[in-house]
Amino acid sequence: MKAISDFFKNITSNKQINIKPGSLESFEDEMILSICVLLIEVSKSDDDYDDLEKTKIIDLLEKQFSLNHDQIDTLMKMADKKNNEIISLHEFTASINKEYTYSEKKNVIKMLWDIAYSDGRIDKYEDYTIRKISDLLYIKHSDFIKAKLR
Repeated sequence: MKAISDFFKNITSNKQINIKPGSLESFEDEMILSICVLLIEVSKSDDDYDDLEKTKIIDLLEKQFSLNHDQIDTLMKMADKKNNEIISLHEFTASINKEYTYSEKKNVIKMLWDIAYSDGRIDKYEDYTIRKISDLLYIKHSDFIKAKLR
């Protein structure tokens, strides 16, 4: 819980958070895992999950959460597995809704747009997926548009 509360404080101040190496294996960092699953969902939504998007996800995870290479490998494997088994985005957005402030949720939407823009174009399915996630996170349409156009 401390990692999650530290994350909330630090995401809005652009500080970084350190995760204990063993914590990802035990699913203690549900927020980070949920965000990673959503990032992968956006990158796969256009049926072209390429190296540019994967590299951008890894860069975002490194910058936002100060994860090392082993932690990122573990997180990416877990998130990719969960993404392949996904039935609904609700389970991932519900945990974010429960723990994040509105401002923190807007930052998640910005991260999703960063992934969508990483290959130089926005596919209609990427746009749709981010719009759906934005709705599930109760983000105002005006904030959705601001995040897209920034």
